[in-house]
Amino acid sequence: MHSYLRSIGFSDIKNRRQLTPITKEIIAYPTTRNIITVDADTRLVQLTKDFGEGFGISLVGEMDIDNTVSFEYYFPYVRSSSVMNQERIYIEKHGDKESFAGVCEDYNLGMTLIFFLTNVSDYANTKWMNYSNHLINKAYMSGLSTNGKIILDIEQLPPSTKEHNHSSANKNNEDILSIVETNFMPYGIETEHYSIIGNILDYTLCKNDYTNDNVYLLNVETNEMLMTIAINEKDLLGLPAPGRRFKGEIWLQGNVIF
Repeated sequence: MHSYLRSIGFSDIKNRRQLTPITKEIIAYPTTRNIITVDADTRLVQLTKDFGEGFGISLVGEMDIDNTVSFEYYFPYVRSSSVMNQERIYIEKHGDKESFAGVCEDYNLGMTLIFFLTNVSDYANTKWMNYSNHLINKAYMSGLSTNGKIILDIEQLPPSTKEHNHSSANKNNEDILSIVETNFMPYGIETEHYSIIGNILDYTLCKNDYTNDNVYLLNVETNEMLMTIAINEKDLLGLPAPGRRFKGEIWLQGNVIF
């Protein structure tokens, strides 16, 4: 999670000590504050603070019976208006902390899709209200990237390039990019991480209010899935534009509609 802070403009944060003044600001001036009862003695606390247009950092922890709060973990996020519909989404707990993943069988992708659940407090509330077993089939999808580049749409390639690429597609990876319009596949050994090629529908260049880093928000379609991707301007090779494609690695997140 720490490495993805740069995706939303915190490129100079190298360790937890440097994050301390930022977490203090989140606690003092949160954009949203959710406190949810999880049992007789404990409440889950989730604070979020936007540091730009639709992106920020969330803190998740517990409040005990004496109203003492201890934060267990944090994560950067980017909001999205792109809804994914599935037959069913299951919520699974991560083993090491009170965080969760959304899991579903995506038939368009032909694979099991796993994403990091961002609205933890909403899920905790469904458990407390005893309706977490109800059918869940929609989520707002987003991704954070620390490495990406812009490639031309197939139709934008010069004719000579197209001919060359089609004749030698088995020899050169760049040639593959000219004939594969979109792609979505697991990346590395970590779940929730994917390598994608997606069509850029539109984009916004935003500024992190705390660091003044520029952050691109790309609305991307890949394999019939829509998502918003946040990437630091420093980490994106090339200039985005509608009709061009984004290629990179993402940490997939989802805000589930309960």
